[in-house]
Amino acid sequence: MLIPNSGYGATGGGFGCERVCATIFSVENQSVSEQKLQWQKRNSAIVSKWLPWVVIVLLAGVTAILWQPIAVLLSGGSEAQLAASIQPLGGWAPVAFFALSIVQIIGAPIPGYPIQFLGGALFGRMWGGVYGVLGVVAGGVLAAWLARQLGRPFIERHVEPDQLAKYERLAKLEKVWMWVIILLLPVGDFPYFVAGLSRVPLRTLALATLLSRGPFTFLVAWVGASSIQAPPWVFIALIVAVLALVALGYIFRMPLTDFFDRHIIHRLE
Repeated sequence: MLIPNSGYGATGGGFGCERVCATIFSVENQSVSEQKLQWQKRNSAIVSKWLPWVVIVLLAGVTAILWQPIAVLLSGGSEAQLAASIQPLGGWAPVAFFALSIVQIIGAPIPGYPIQFLGGALFGRMWGGVYGVLGVVAGGVLAAWLARQLGRPFIERHVEPDQLAKYERLAKLEKVWMWVIILLLPVGDFPYFVAGLSRVPLRTLALATLLSRGPFTFLVAWVGASSIQAPPWVFIALIVAVLALVALGYIFRMPLTDFFDRHIIHRLE
């Protein structure tokens, strides 16, 4: 018996099935996206709630470990006295400084340059620079990883809304040289969090951080190490100068960011 073609044959049925399946997949993807967003909001709130306490505990531990060497520095002690205060700490001294470098990026309201200056003063030109660079790279990668795992809700808690709105479009950049240029700009550490929105591999971000901020970290560490050989007032003057540069950067941050946004950032897109 022949059945007339009523539009539900192979072609019509296949087309209808495709539409139904596409609708189902779309609904499922939307549901998965909503679940992921809820998960990110929930965990972002938890991490953001406990992160300040983790930072406080780590800062207290770092201070307890490095207090004696820092006291020697502030009192104008000699290189021999400084070395004698660091030697009993063994490997804990560089570990504490490494943790301080990471915490400075992730959650502590501490500028990076004084930390790098301190590293040079404590560990010398070479190792102060090495420990500083390792801390900067690790802190930047960790910030991007947290932002990538916890999503926009986490980033919104650590980046000012106007900065996020202005630089969110940078998330589409993936080439290492583009991120080198971004990290060379005097815009602080928030580009690491913005990188969490992008698909840039973390190893690429690590390389960009090394190339952009590594040389200046060694320079600041070199200044810190050189200050130990100078009279105490020179050490204090250098600390004041570094803090003054940080303060000026903060005061003029808006004109600087506007300038770089007009003349540099838009050329990267």
